[in-house]
Order: sequence, then C-alpha cells, then structure tokens
Amino acid sequence: LMIDPQQQGLRWIKQRIGEDLVVIQFSNPTWLQQVSLCVKDGRQLLIEAVGEEIDAVLGPVLARAVIKKGRQLFLKLSGEFIDYNPKFQLYLQSKLPNPHYRPEIAAQCTIINFIVTPDGLEEQILARVVNVEKPELEQQKQELVRKQNEYKVILSQLEEGLLGTLSAADPTTILENLPLIEALEKTKATAKDITLQVQSAQATELEINHSRELYRVV
Repeated sequence: LMIDPQQQGLRWIKQRIGEDLVVIQFSNPTWLQQVSLCVKDGRQLLIEAVGEEIDAVLGPVLARAVIKKGRQLFLKLSGEFIDYNPKFQLYLQSKLPNPHYRPEIAAQCTIINFIVTPDGLEEQILARVVNVEKPELEQQKQELVRKQNEYKVILSQLEEGLLGTLSAADPTTILENLPLIEALEKTKATAKDITLQVQSAQATELEINHSRELYRVV
C-alpha cells in the first residue's frame, strides 16, 4: 500500500514492472473481474487512487485467505471460490497525503510512504543534474543500488532456505545427514561471497557519492 500524493511511487512501480502490470481503479465498472483474472493468472495488479476505505470484497485478498484443496489453491472473492495463482501480486496506491486506515489494513499490507521530504527532493534534483552533467556516474549509482537490493534478496532467501532445511531435518540424525551438512556449507560459502560483494559495493558507493557531491553546491 503506497502513500503517494505526488505519484512518485506510481511512476516507479509502472517503470519497474512495465507492460506486465495491470492497472485499474475502483471507479472502473469491471474492476472486480480484473482482480479475479489477475488472481487466477498470477498477474501483478495495481489499484490506483484508493481512499481510506478499501472495498470489503478485497478482504480475503488482503488477508491472504488462501485455501488448499488437494494440490489446488483457492481464494474466496465476492462469495465465490476462484483458483489462486501464488505468483499474484497486489499493489494499492493512495493519493491522500495523510490517510488513516483501519488497524487490520495496516496489519495486512506493507505500507510505503512516498511523500517527498525536502532532503528527498534535493536528492532527486541532484540525481537529475548528475544525469545531465555526467550520465555515466548516475548510471553507475543506479546499477549499484540495484545490485545491493539483489544481494539483500539473495541473503534473505538463503536465510529462509536454511531455516526451512533445519526445521525439516530429524534432530536425532542431524549430525549424520550429509546432504544437510553439504547444503549448510554451500549456503555459508555463498553468504560469505555475497557479504564480500556487499562490502565492495558499499566502498564503490562512497566513491560515487563523493563525486556526485561536487554537483550539490549551487
């Protein structure tokens, strides 16, 4: 759920996902059918300009109330069970500058505040200036940010995988479980390698930021 009065988050998510993003509003008479199709097909869906009250029909979607029957997953939408594709993603965007959502909405959604602060606006102007004066420097900066985000995702996935492997192992034979031990060693080596890459990226980022600062003073 994006708090996005300046619509920066809207532009960012559209640029990030591109043509694969389905964009609708509650004012669209077929919005419910669009939601249903996206849930079934595992599409990425953005609902623009939501108010403080989000239609109750979306309750099961926000609550992730998925039901498993056999090997199939279902979700109840508007009183009917429909097929649920785990690849489905939902983004909500609010143009309200200071919305007050019910506690259950705040608990069910990850709320991201895109409201621009003076410091944030200064950073955006700096990025535009550098992109004009020295585009290769700004490209390096953006690529570095992208890589650091990828590293964080990989480390998080490794951690989740490790916890899952340990929880599924038999405690009485854990020391004799060779596949488990090999998986742990591989995870440890990969995590160490990524940590070194993160440290290297952080050092490079400091150098890039120092060069960018030359364009801050007006």
